[in-house]
Amino acid sequence: RREIEKDLLRSELTMLQNQVSPHFFMNTLNNIHALIDINSKTAQLSIVKLSKMMRYLLYESDQGTTTLSKEIEFVNSFVDLMKLRIDEMVEIKLSVPEKYDNVSLPPLLLMPFIENAFKHGVSYQEESYINISLEQVGRFIIFRCNNRLIQSKVSKDSGGIGLTNVKKRLDLLFGNTYSLIIDDSGTDFQVKLIIPVNEN
Repeated sequence: RREIEKDLLRSELTMLQNQVSPHFFMNTLNNIHALIDINSKTAQLSIVKLSKMMRYLLYESDQGTTTLSKEIEFVNSFVDLMKLRIDEMVEIKLSVPEKYDNVSLPPLLLMPFIENAFKHGVSYQEESYINISLEQVGRFIIFRCNNRLIQSKVSKDSGGIGLTNVKKRLDLLFGNTYSLIIDDSGTDFQVKLIIPVNEN
């Protein structure tokens, strides 16, 4: 049974790695290309961020665990690159701790929630926002992700396969030691995840 569970975990991680859509990389490269003549310094910094993200996906996340600092860096880079694609009228806030214990945790655990927020929470026709926060309290990580739910982008399965998969992965990894609260009011989508972490 343990071997089956390990295989399932590896499969879930592979799906999560693949979930950072190739379209994201393609669109980001197109945006960087457009930036080269407008703001070459920003374009260069964006290429560095994209390169670090690809390295993280290809190599470091294969280990099954990562450090909080690397996960924060990945989330920061993802949000920064998404901002290249999104109009300034969309309010995007990311809050991560400046000081924290560099504990270990499973890689890419937060990405399905963040990608889901950008997929369903961005509109140029109506007011929209995405708020993401991460904090460490003792031996727990508390992650929150809130976004406006844009009705034109919502389908009957708006939670998506990604969220179903991440719930299964959470169950396999943490059993009953984690807390996941999802509040879908119809106009806003809110996620609060609390997971235990280990000293690195």
